[in-house]
Order: sequence, then C-alpha cells, then structure tokens
Amino acid sequence: MKVLIVGYGSIGKRHINNLSAIRNCRIIVCTKRKQDNFLRKKHCKIFRSLAQCIQENPDFALVTNETVKHIGIAIKLAKSGIPLFIEKPLSNSMNRIDELKSIIKEKKIVTMVGCNLRFHPCIKKLKKLVLTKKIGRIISVYAENGSFLPDWHPYENYTEGYAARLDLGGGVALTNIHEIDYLCWIFGNVKEVYSVTGKLSDLKITADDF
Repeated sequence: MKVLIVGYGSIGKRHINNLSAIRNCRIIVCTKRKQDNFLRKKHCKIFRSLAQCIQENPDFALVTNETVKHIGIAIKLAKSGIPLFIEKPLSNSMNRIDELKSIIKEKKIVTMVGCNLRFHPCIKKLKKLVLTKKIGRIISVYAENGSFLPDWHPYENYTEGYAARLDLGGGVALTNIHEIDYLCWIFGNVKEVYSVTGKLSDLKITADDF
C-alpha cells in the first residue's frame, strides 16, 4: 500500500506515525519542510511538488495541510482519481466545494472528511441510546464545548498554528467542527442557524474564539 500525505504539521505527523505501524505501507510526504529525523526514521519518501507525488501513483491520499488549502489540493488529487481522506474542516468557505463534489462523483472516488468523534465509544453509545429511545424521546439538546488553545500543542507557538490564524482557515467555529458534526450525526441535520461569534480572550490570535 502506498499512501500520500499532503502537509507535515502535527496531525500529518500523527498519521505518519500510525501508518508506519502497518506492514508494507509506503509513505509519501508532500511538504515544504526539510527532511528531519522523524521522516528519515519512518522511511518516508519526500517531495516538495504535488505533481511529483501524483506521479508516484498513491493508493490514497490524506490532505492534512492548512484548512485554507484543503480544497485546491483535494481537487488536484481527485482529478487524478486518488481516493481522499481530508482533515476537518473540509474548507473555510464554500468556494469550489461543488466542483470537488462533481469530480468525486464523476471519478467515483472514495472520500471522507476526518470527523473522528463519530468513532469514539462514548459518542457511539450516545447515538445508540438516542436511536433506541432508551433515554426517552429527545425534546431538546444543549451542548457546550471549550478548551484552551495554547494547551493543544504546548511544544509549539500557538500563535503560528492554523487554528489561531483567520488567513489559514482557523477559528473556533471551524476548528471545533467535531462537536457540530457529532450533534448532527446523532440528532439530525441542521434546519436553522443562529450564531454570535467574535474574539473574547486575550490570546494573540486573529481568528474567532467564541
């Protein structure tokens, strides 16, 4: 199996670590970063050009770079008929979403967006309880989620990560889309939206945090 990973940030590194544990899995990495000890240890083949990576004919690709770049990369890969796993969120806007969907449908490409909380045992149990009505009929749902951005990756400068930067597609509404996804998965699709968003904290970020 040959896997392409586009983007070598924290989540890209995590995927590399997991995939390297699979026997006979060859990993191709598309990144502008210089090769480091981790990539050498994992025997990754490194390219700086996406076109070169596509020529390697990967069996599937993981799009793990900054949110703002997801769609452009995914479209190029989809046009080559490469199955896709795209890290959440799919994009920071609706631009070119329909174009990507059309290519995926035309090429019949297996595609998934990484909303992984659906696979968490607690979330799966909650969905089962709701579907079987073991906890009764659901009248309303209130969900609250919060975290402290600098604690996410304490080994990195939080101000430089995509989640802190609006220009890279960061912000709480997109970065914390896991919670929105599992609520829709369990209770049904959204029918109406009302929201208030902005920046409340003293963190040195340009993206929204509430």
